Amino acid sequence: MENYPHCMLLKNKKATLRKFLGLGILIVLCGCAATPPYVYYGDTSHNYYRYVKNRDAKSLEQYKKSLELVFKHSQKKGIKVPPGLYCDYALIMLTLNQNDVAKEYFQKEKVNWNESQPLMDFLLQRYKLKE
Repeated sequence: MENYPHCMLLKNKKATLRKFLGLGILIVLCGCAATPPYVYYGDTSHNYYRYVKNRDAKSLEQYKKSLELVFKHSQKKGIKVPPGLYCDYALIMLTLNQNDVAKEYFQKEKVNWNESQPLMDFLLQRYKLKE
């Protein structure tokens, strides 16, 4: 091998390849590390589907309770409530003639998700909740 300098390059290429392969595996493993959730949806999707499908008082109550659980869980864990859930809860409160609570939750949606501000302003005006 000493007489063939190109063999020396081959050895170095293998070592370099191993280093890069090891580095690649390390990067992939670090990328797979568990990150805490940004938002928590709970069981709202299933309950929302049931409510839209059935349109009855029981499914509305289940959906309302699932939203309340998401609010409690999010507060407990210190994470944001997903976009739209405060608004959904406000709309439910409107159907139950609890306008003050509805206004409060429209405001929460507006504060927590800035991009929802035009829609929340429209809904507040539409339902005559704006001062």
